[in-house]
Amino acid sequence: MQESMTRRTFKGQLSTGLAAFILCFALACILWPLWSMLFKSIFSALAAPGLAAADPKLAGQLIGVMVEGSFFWMVINPWIWLTLIMGNYGKTAFTPKQPYAGLWYTVVAWLTGIIAFFVIIGFLGIWWKPFNLALLFTPKTAGEVQLAFQGWEVANFLALPVIMAQIPFVSLFQKWPFAGTSKQPTEGWGVLFFSTLVVVLVWIATIMPSFWNLSLGEEVIVSAPLGSFAAWCAFCQFFVIFFLMPAEGGEGYPMKLFARKQPYMGIAGLVIALAAGLLLPPLVRGIITPLNLSPGTPPDLLVASLGLSIVVTMLAWHHLFDDYPSARLVPNTAARILIRVAIWFVLGGVLGIIWIKLLGKIPFGANNMGMGYPTMGILAGQFAFLMTFLFFNTFFDKWPLVRKVPEAVNSDENITSQSVTVSS
Repeated sequence: MQESMTRRTFKGQLSTGLAAFILCFALACILWPLWSMLFKSIFSALAAPGLAAADPKLAGQLIGVMVEGSFFWMVINPWIWLTLIMGNYGKTAFTPKQPYAGLWYTVVAWLTGIIAFFVIIGFLGIWWKPFNLALLFTPKTAGEVQLAFQGWEVANFLALPVIMAQIPFVSLFQKWPFAGTSKQPTEGWGVLFFSTLVVVLVWIATIMPSFWNLSLGEEVIVSAPLGSFAAWCAFCQFFVIFFLMPAEGGEGYPMKLFARKQPYMGIAGLVIALAAGLLLPPLVRGIITPLNLSPGTPPDLLVASLGLSIVVTMLAWHHLFDDYPSARLVPNTAARILIRVAIWFVLGGVLGIIWIKLLGKIPFGANNMGMGYPTMGILAGQFAFLMTFLFFNTFFDKWPLVRKVPEAVNSDENITSQSVTVSS
């Protein structure tokens, strides 16, 4: 065993967070175009016959959702499964040193997402034609391109139920009833499979009817939740804000106001989040509609975008700024949490308006810089930045801004006074 200490490039908590924020934004501006161009070339080659037969607009839409799908399945879903549910099990299997541990675990995440896609969508595709793998990857006709487009849309947005229905098992229910019943990875597997059942139910209930006009004979048998997918997304974002709050700097509140034991804490938190998701979007819509922030954009979509910006801010404050202010700076729990809440909503609202206004200038927003790569737009585009800093913190441990160094090697003032033990 070898003693090591944490060395920070910047001394302060806020300065480290700001530097990490700027670094991750710059990385997202570089990584998304590279990712998008790579997968555009791969999918364009696979689907060439169908793309040539289809209308150029539809062909472009198919490539867009295929590239988006690669990101959702290889980045967003596996991060939730590996980090939140499995606790980054196996990240240091070969070495605890960064960036090698982070690179290894990034490859693990990509492979996990690919395998999950082929298992889940491939199985459904045996009977559901829009999920047929041959159709999804190698459509031959314009009709198959249309079916593939619809199949990719629904397959991609499994990510939304994964966020909505899987994360609360960790943030609200604290992995109840599996927590403490066994060692990792057994505990994580229990949470993963149990929560995946709920994910599938939410996916069938909300995403499929949002994109597919299913009918029996002449009778339409589905309707979009809350009237439209934009309205549903607005609900989802504010639901997410409040179910994340107890785990992302809220120190268990507000659900701890009503219960202190599981599953009652989780139930209380779930009710609070559901109420917020239903009540806050109409309120926000009434405030921002007169501002005319983006003429022609549906108001519910703007509400969803602002809600997502607050989510991004919450997660950035937790992962990059380490939930500033700390208990040492503000000992009073209520004051400390209220300061964080004010930061989330005020800063998130400001950043949300900036995002809407500058969307067309940001490489991972709606600006492909004349290079023709697909962008993800007002909602999904924010995930390009979000996932960059989530990987940066959880997979790479903020390297190179934060490093683990042998205690005897460097003792200058940039090294924190906390010592940790790592494997030699």
